[in-house]
Order: sequence, then structure tokens, then C-alpha cells
Amino acid sequence: MATAPGADYAAMLKRWLAQILSIAPEGVIIALLLAINAIVPSIWIGAGMTLLVVTFISRITALYLTSRALFQARWEAADALATVASMLHPWSPDALALRGAIALARSDSATAVRLLQRAQRLAPNRSAIAAALSGAYLEEGEPQAAASAARRALELDPANAAAHLHLAQALAAIGARAELIEDQLRAGLAHHPEPDAEASLRCALAHHLAQEERWAEAALALSAARAVLPHCSAAQRAIVSQRIAEIDRAIHSAREDHAA
Repeated sequence: MATAPGADYAAMLKRWLAQILSIAPEGVIIALLLAINAIVPSIWIGAGMTLLVVTFISRITALYLTSRALFQARWEAADALATVASMLHPWSPDALALRGAIALARSDSATAVRLLQRAQRLAPNRSAIAAALSGAYLEEGEPQAAASAARRALELDPANAAAHLHLAQALAAIGARAELIEDQLRAGLAHHPEPDAEASLRCALAHHLAQEERWAEAALALSAARAVLPHCSAAQRAIVSQRIAEIDRAIHSAREDHAA
């Protein structure tokens, strides 16, 4: 039985309003105040609208600065700014997701899962949040949940490199076939991801190829990861540099053992 056009429109309007409220609840209130002010002009309504605009600008600025602080690996500053954004809008999925990312960077995966779950409930159609939640599940040792969250992220955005990486890692933890894991990593690289994601994908691919004793291919993947490294964020450079060194040592050691 077909859904009535009116019901479809009502559902679409409800989703749109929910999205507006999660991103910018001040906008709805300002629109209402404007309508009231048009009927009954008041200086207090104008003052209220000004306060809401200032609050909105302050929150967006805090979110932007939090992202920059995360990029620069300034965890204390990022945490303080994300807290300000959360105080200005406690139900902001963006603020919750950023706080989850900070918790994950500080190795507090349980807190990261809790915050990112809340963010996903508020914004279920955001691929980046689902991908971040997948990474948090991996850190918590829950590969099945991680795979499910990564697949959801890829349904929403097939080019999400982090989701491809996390799904490959989850498949490896579950014990999937080597071909499936490699295909997933190469699928992520095929979408030409940003430097941070590309470096992680290439490191993961090098590690996987080394485990398969495909030393030459693993070394090539590591070289590609090194080439991307200068373009990565400060936080990612530190992580990937250490990862490259570990994989490089493992490849050299395995090659020597194989030659002996």
C-alpha cells in the first residue's frame, strides 16, 4: 500500500526540523521571535535575538577552534573548547562527536563510545559520526559492533576512508579472509582520501601485506605512506611515523628470518 503524499511531506518536514534543531536550535527561536516582533515590536525581543545570534556565533567558533586544536594535537585546548560548545548546546551532535574524538585520542575508548553513541542518536545520517563510533568500538575490543557501525557509515557515504579502514580492521579481528580485508583497504584508497586517512590506510595495507609475506608489496605500501606523511596533521604524523617504524622493523626481521 502506497504512502499518502501528505504523510511523506510530514515525515520529510519532521526530519528537516529535527536536523535544524540539532545543528542550530537558535535559528528556530530567532525565526519565532522575528514573527512575534513583526506583530508586536519590542526592544526586548530584539535584545533576545541579538543574544541568540551571539550564542550561535560563539558556539560555531568554538567548534571550529576545537577541530583546529585536534588537528594540531593540542588536547587540553580542544577539550576546553569542546566543553564550551557543549555548554552552549548540550544536544549538539558536532560537539559530542568532537568530545568523543578527544576521548579516543586520549585512549579513553569507553567515554568515546558513550559520547559518539549519543551523537549518532541525534544525527543518525552522519557518516563521519558512524565511522568515528566504529573506531571507538575497535579500541573497546568490539569488532562486530565496529563492523556494523563502519558498514552504516559506508551506506551513508561510500567514500568515507575512515569507515573503509575500520571495517578492514574489524574484519581482520573477526577472522575474515585475507582477500576481503585487502579489498576493503584498497577500496578506501581508490576514493583518493585526505592525507591523514590515506596514511592510515597505506600503513594498514602494508601491515596486512607483511602478514601475508608479500614483502615487496608491503615495502611499497610503506614508501607510499612515508610520501603522504608531510601532508598529515601533527597528531597523525606522530602516530603514523611510529606505525611505519614498527612495520618496517617487522618486514626487515621477517625477511632476514626467511633468508636464513
